[in-house]
Amino acid sequence: MENIFLCPMCKSSFSLPKCQCGYNVPYINKIYRLTDDPYMVKDGSADVKYIGYEDIGQYYSGLSLYEKMKIEEQHIKISELIGDGILLDLACGDGAYTIPFVLQGVKTISMDISDKMLSFLYKRAEIAEIDCSRLVVCRGNALNIPLCDCSVDAVIANSVLHLISKPELVLKEINRVLKFGGKYFTFEDKPTTGKLNENKISKEEKAANEKYEMLSGFIHRRYFQKLESYHIKGTRYSWYFNRDQICREMFGHEETHIIQRNHKIVNRFKDVFLYRMAGKGYSDQSNVPQDIHAKVFEEVMSEFLAEYGAEALNTVFTGYEKDIKITVYIK
Repeated sequence: MENIFLCPMCKSSFSLPKCQCGYNVPYINKIYRLTDDPYMVKDGSADVKYIGYEDIGQYYSGLSLYEKMKIEEQHIKISELIGDGILLDLACGDGAYTIPFVLQGVKTISMDISDKMLSFLYKRAEIAEIDCSRLVVCRGNALNIPLCDCSVDAVIANSVLHLISKPELVLKEINRVLKFGGKYFTFEDKPTTGKLNENKISKEEKAANEKYEMLSGFIHRRYFQKLESYHIKGTRYSWYFNRDQICREMFGHEETHIIQRNHKIVNRFKDVFLYRMAGKGYSDQSNVPQDIHAKVFEEVMSEFLAEYGAEALNTVFTGYEKDIKITVYIK
């Protein structure tokens, strides 16, 4: 990865860690700090607003963060398409995509605005027992990617574009850093898009799913009702745009790959929704001070247990993964 990074000081190309201008990139907790931009910008007067997951951290992936990751069909397919090239995993979060590619020997640059999320990437790497010699981890901003023009062979930017008020600016940056012939891999990238289909589940499982949704609705509703007494309103930060239309206008070619899935998924209420909600793991909780959150959540849980009992915490949601559609835009 020689001379593909942009120096934060002089903006010339250089190889980590030191630029010819004399600037030495801070390397803290095995993370190269290529930006000091804030974790999030929500000010209404800001030209571009964005949400980073520094305050969400470990609660984003739930308890699956501590499970050993597996290489799955979609990872194998993408790895084959990347070949010996360099992958930029932009807004990589806790490494859910990074780790399977590094396991396959893909040279990877993992970049995110959140130090905490990047620290959990290393936790995943430790659990997976991987060699990180082909991995470079950086703190960077997707709105101003600190890489040279035409410097990487592939980019993944999963589940991030809807968290930026002008996502087209990120797509322009992705196009800029890709080499000619480079590939931008995309998946479904909208919040609340169902990844599970319920066609194969039993009548009992469907009833449990409906109970799961009712229980999560109760906690979410009562939580934000109680916050009203503190004059706090939950705001879900998510911006819609037509990604595929913009990509078709920006990139030269497009191809699609379908990865068939038939994996049964079982999510336990206390381990998924409740764990994330308790940790302020949803974007609409980002405005809630920790002390108020702790007090309100305790009150809500007291009501919940009085209404539904402790056994409700073990309610499970069951489904089967839908097929994965990978759309590849080629520069």
